[in-house]
Amino acid sequence: MSAKAVITTAFARYPQNSAGVTWAFLQWALGFRSAGWDTWLVEELPASACVDAAGEQTPPDRAINVERWQKAIQEFGWSGKATLFREGMEEEWDALRDYAQEADLLLNISGVLRRRELLDLPRRRIYLDLDPAFTSVWAGKYGCDLGLDGHDLFLTVGLRMDSPRIHAPSLGVRWLPTLPPVALEYWTGLPRDGKSWTTVTHWRAYPEVRWGRWTFANKAPEWEQFIDLPRITGVPFCIACDLEEEDVSERFRSAGWELVPSRGIANDWKTYRDFLWRSRGEFSVVKGGYRVSRCGWFSDRSACYLSLGKPVVLQETGWGALLRPPHGLHPFFSVGEAARAIERVESHYEEESAGARAFAEEALDARKVVGRLLERL
Repeated sequence: MSAKAVITTAFARYPQNSAGVTWAFLQWALGFRSAGWDTWLVEELPASACVDAAGEQTPPDRAINVERWQKAIQEFGWSGKATLFREGMEEEWDALRDYAQEADLLLNISGVLRRRELLDLPRRRIYLDLDPAFTSVWAGKYGCDLGLDGHDLFLTVGLRMDSPRIHAPSLGVRWLPTLPPVALEYWTGLPRDGKSWTTVTHWRAYPEVRWGRWTFANKAPEWEQFIDLPRITGVPFCIACDLEEEDVSERFRSAGWELVPSRGIANDWKTYRDFLWRSRGEFSVVKGGYRVSRCGWFSDRSACYLSLGKPVVLQETGWGALLRPPHGLHPFFSVGEAARAIERVESHYEEESAGARAFAEEALDARKVVGRLLERL
């Protein structure tokens, strides 16, 4: 008899321009399934998250959220083993209740599941934090309820969150770091040398917060520090983003960046994957809060690039001291370091591409990431 897991998702909550977020949840479910686990997917859809096709908030009966949920459940093979709780609507969940009572664990990603009557049923409850340091500030300084209560184990994609030197409040939680998993069967393709270094990003995401003398900012001020990179390297860069400020867009285009709307790329998982696959590699900054906290955040999006054999040059958050493959993955602090990393990859591209895939197979394969988690349990 297979072990059983209840795993949270974000198919319905983020139905547009958020393929990367959805994959950050989905990879874990695929990893458990590929490791032989029986899995049941669960999501709670608040009325405030309901939108129409134009992305405008709308009543639940006019929203596209449920349609996107159902499509994803069918496409990834979870029909009959998935439950969507919609705010204000009665839901039949007897089958899920029976399943959860027998479940070995519940993986609550970002604490999105709040139903105590469900949380209390599985034998073990695991909280997985996708926003290290920010979660600590939101909960520790601002008193936000992020659903931490009621869990037995706390995972984080902040690879240094178990260090006492992190610049973030202590929540009295023992964080266990983990790399983000990738279901390699969905992120394997024939070699293709793209033209541009790319990334997919929300330019501002959520507002900045403060703790002590540190400002936990979003990506916008980080991008400004590297605006001259195309001029320095002479290679093409393309950012798929949601930037709507024309003056900022014009400055970056004048500096040599190509900016394209992320909406048409990040609405569908296949389109999102194809955009990454057509890239030369990924160059990306990180949220300022990850950088100043030194939390070791490592990008689940970068993990997908690496799995496709695309070299990654990613801003440092502390992960560079822990992950040092010989090829394919390079950290940077300054624009000079970023330029040298790009030049190094370009001068040995085939070797760097092979190294990217090799690192993904060794460290990011969802079956291995889940396996390492189960060893801890």
